Amino acid sequence: MKTDQFNFGGFVKQLNNIMEMRFNHSLKQWDLTSSQFSVIMFLLHHQGQAINQKMIEEAFRLKGPTVTGIVKRLVEKDFIQRRPDPLDRRINYLELTKKGLELESLVCTEITRLETETLRGISPEHLDLLESLLHQILENITNQ
Repeated sequence: MKTDQFNFGGFVKQLNNIMEMRFNHSLKQWDLTSSQFSVIMFLLHHQGQAINQKMIEEAFRLKGPTVTGIVKRLVEKDFIQRRPDPLDRRINYLELTKKGLELESLVCTEITRLETETLRGISPEHLDLLESLLHQILENITNQ
């Protein structure tokens, strides 16, 4: 395949759009979007750490107002709670509620199902190669 005929960016965008649409469809049963679930997963993976909104902005490369909206909706849905810093009231730490913690096993099962379906028919060797290539591409574009 010639690189001048292969629209890499367009292909990746199309894959991302389809995968996000399918994931959002699956998350509807919990009244979540993929962006909201990503924040929940971030908090799950950083339990025991003091996570604030600025850290989420940096981790996902999102602007403040975008993260504010996501956090606001997750608080309204009782998936997370804000805990003010006792020394600096401008800082709020984000923590999962019981309802948020319960999502992990439910949604992770759904993620596994979707990934298995998406990667069906691809050999383990090709999956290893794909992972290696994607890591190289990510490294190429983040080290510029």
